[in-house]
Amino acid sequence: MSKMKIVGNRVLRTDAYDKVTGGKSYTVNLRLPGMLHAKLLRSPYPHARVLRVDTSRAEKLAGVKAILTAADVPQIKYHPVYFAPSTAASMVRDMLILTSTVRFAGEPVAAVAATRTEIAEEALELIHVEYEALPAVFEAAEAMKPGAPQLYEHAPNNVVMNPSFSFGDAQKGFDEADYVFENTYRTQRVHTCYMEPRVCVVDSDTSGNLTIWSSTQHIFGLREKLAFALGIPVSKVRAVKPTYIGGGFGGKLDMGFLEPVAALLSLKTGRPVRLEHTRYEDFITTARNPFEVQLKTGVKKDGTFTARWAKSILDTGAHATHGAVVLMVHGFFGFLLPYRCANQKWEGMTVYTNNIIGGGFRGYGAPQAAFAVESQIDEICDKLKLDPIEFRLKNAHSEGEQHPFDPNFTLSTYRLAECLKKGAEQIGWSKRLPAGAGNGTKKRGIGFACQPLWVSGCVGFPDIYEHSGAILKLNVDGTVNLSIATVDMGCGQNTVLSQIAAEELGVAVKDIRVTYADTDTVPFDAPSHASRVTYSAGNAVKAAAASAKRRVFQVASGLLNSSAENLEIVDGRVQVKGAPANGMPLADVVKRAESPCVNMVPDGMQRTPLEEKGTIMGSACLAPASNPSPAAVEFVEVEVDTETGEVKVLRVAYAHDIGKVINPPGAEGQVEGGLQQGMGYALMENLVFDPSSGACLAADFLNYKMPTALEMPAEITCQWVESNEPTGPFGAKSLAEACAIVPAPAIANAIYNAVGVRVRDLPITPEKILAALGKLDPA
Repeated sequence: MSKMKIVGNRVLRTDAYDKVTGGKSYTVNLRLPGMLHAKLLRSPYPHARVLRVDTSRAEKLAGVKAILTAADVPQIKYHPVYFAPSTAASMVRDMLILTSTVRFAGEPVAAVAATRTEIAEEALELIHVEYEALPAVFEAAEAMKPGAPQLYEHAPNNVVMNPSFSFGDAQKGFDEADYVFENTYRTQRVHTCYMEPRVCVVDSDTSGNLTIWSSTQHIFGLREKLAFALGIPVSKVRAVKPTYIGGGFGGKLDMGFLEPVAALLSLKTGRPVRLEHTRYEDFITTARNPFEVQLKTGVKKDGTFTARWAKSILDTGAHATHGAVVLMVHGFFGFLLPYRCANQKWEGMTVYTNNIIGGGFRGYGAPQAAFAVESQIDEICDKLKLDPIEFRLKNAHSEGEQHPFDPNFTLSTYRLAECLKKGAEQIGWSKRLPAGAGNGTKKRGIGFACQPLWVSGCVGFPDIYEHSGAILKLNVDGTVNLSIATVDMGCGQNTVLSQIAAEELGVAVKDIRVTYADTDTVPFDAPSHASRVTYSAGNAVKAAAASAKRRVFQVASGLLNSSAENLEIVDGRVQVKGAPANGMPLADVVKRAESPCVNMVPDGMQRTPLEEKGTIMGSACLAPASNPSPAAVEFVEVEVDTETGEVKVLRVAYAHDIGKVINPPGAEGQVEGGLQQGMGYALMENLVFDPSSGACLAADFLNYKMPTALEMPAEITCQWVESNEPTGPFGAKSLAEACAIVPAPAIANAIYNAVGVRVRDLPITPEKILAALGKLDPA
């Protein structure tokens, strides 16, 4: 691959100045003339029938303009997940905009729009709701028992889905094993903790058309889901792409209650309506699903897998939402596929409870699986005195093999072994002490974990959108407008896509402008999720830029007396290959294309060829050619205080088979952010609920503990294995999720190495460590 000028280099983020000067483009900062403010009235009960709603007192409050109850809204069951079609067979449609049967504490039962937020909040206090409380269940194991409260008729024993997949003969594999290991691992419910809350503004016109601005990860999914829930054509909904949003991490990958409620209030009042969540409302809107993972693994004396079995139980909460897909990703990319084993069986269960709704979160089921699988591998290695690195390599896939997920693809670039080598050298793996061997009360340990196989999008996944589109328009001043539906979640997607466009066009990044886009003006793009943007949207942007470049060469060929095939663009200048003096600025080519067909010059009229005329543009709409798998490895060193149970993460060495780094600072930021989320998942984060009422006990970031800069390690190194994926834009494949999957199991393994005790349920709190050390009563 020839040396590139922009891809792989450290460039300033395209939105940096806007953000440090106030971030006026965040949806939360949007205001429209005459805008009303809405609030939701939420049930205090985790399970109840709504018998009567009296809004008469609220209606009389000055400033109140509209009130909605379940009787006022369409009763169309829908699923809210953006990446799947509204009628997808794999998705469960069990949600209503407002319902007369609530199934979790905090489910909305009414909404108010008023001239000020304070008035809307006061009006909620004036609405009287009569409930009939119903029995509730909060544990998945209890929910599946005979006689447990049933949330829906369509899910006997509250089991939404119960998929099972097997390869080979698991029992035969266990019979052939020299050793069999059985363990159970549990993970907790955590929030995505994006900084910008969920918020939307909806405006309507006299024809019933809706325009919506939302802090969302997918404008086309929002349009589709909103139209479906309201029972109107998608052409009646225009979703405007936010310039960027203040974080998503999967937590804004579905339509909340707020968007359809705001839309109906706008239609009712004829005015724009804004609805913003409080932090508490965000906490009870979406979360990473808790899992129980039971593992049984058979191995030979040399560490070769002979059989693997797993049962995974997912608590999906009161509505199925993402639960079905999270479970499948967990089962396939978390358990069945990452390592080779001829005999495997996995069973999954998605279970309704009266807890809050589960949703998307970075890694989408794989963090829960990795914690279990990578922890148990270390336990096996410890018992059998095997090297954990060699064990994983013995059971790993190899470059050139048929892809285990889709036989149409191969592992054309796959460098797990190199990642392990680089990470081990960086952390000093060869100097690691045996478990619990350190002296003193503060003991250090080193551990690591792998995500041996991940995705670069959703090609091959059933019922999931995976295609992208992009439009580039060249301007007469030499700048380029890039119009895409891809949402920048705050991790630099606009910058990466601008670099790809600039590299292909031969212009500077500063000359690429990501412009206004909405669902009426740009091609479809799948959501910003599933580690797909750089690979999938990047390929579309590169193809659109190549299309625009071909048109540039068609226009310039006559001006430079050269064939189009013999031209190139270098530093914003169109020139003949090998003869750079024979060239002209790109801006002049664009001006020529947009100039009049006949120009007045000193000696008369000058005609220009009609073939030159027209705005120079390029577009592409395509699905990616493959779904290449990256590999990720993270080594960590921790210090555990055996007197207090406190854990400090001291050093981190991360290695990733990335294909090609497009933007090094952005890639480093992904790893550091993934580590922060993974540390929180491993050590402290936990959404806690009242055991009797089901009410969330975390109201804001003061009482929801997560790592800050003070807890982050002083040393974080990122090592990129550039394997140059042939189907990726300039050789790139994905990064974003794998680096958030591996921290928790790596930290768990390092804690074991430090103190010699294993904690199998997250988070690994000081109390759990002290209990494992025999210094605290587990009760």
